[in-house]
Amino acid sequence: MSEHHPAGDLRSSFHLQDCLQCSQCTERCPSARHGGVRPDEVVSAVLEDREPQGIWDCLLCHRCLEVCPSDIDIVMLMTHLRHRSALDGVAPDRFLRTGSILVKEGRGFPSNPRVQKQREELGLSPLVDSDRAMRELGKIISRTRFAYER
Repeated sequence: MSEHHPAGDLRSSFHLQDCLQCSQCTERCPSARHGGVRPDEVVSAVLEDREPQGIWDCLLCHRCLEVCPSDIDIVMLMTHLRHRSALDGVAPDRFLRTGSILVKEGRGFPSNPRVQKQREELGLSPLVDSDRAMRELGKIISRTRFAYER
């Protein structure tokens, strides 16, 4: 685990000591089936003060939570671990690009003619830039300490 973020609080906050190591979470995980994250190994890593692997491969689909006999919220654990990782400056480029677009445009995807055409076909209003929305987003970004410039 990162020296800035010890594991002790994660164990109790997420009740990881209740994990039975039954691997039902990993058996149900679509990411694990395709070589991605193994939720049971993430829990073990945190319990053993090791750096968890594959946290950015989690789909956040909640299938692990649906089958966990101990009701451990692995999705929230993954989200928390990602947050800590990002604060340490470690995140995949695809997430950083999305964050950059969010900061610049107020949404997680670029507005382009293809997106506008799809919205029109679905009967949705066109995307427009809104100064108010950008000001509100600025408040959220400053309070969450998200500051990525590309």
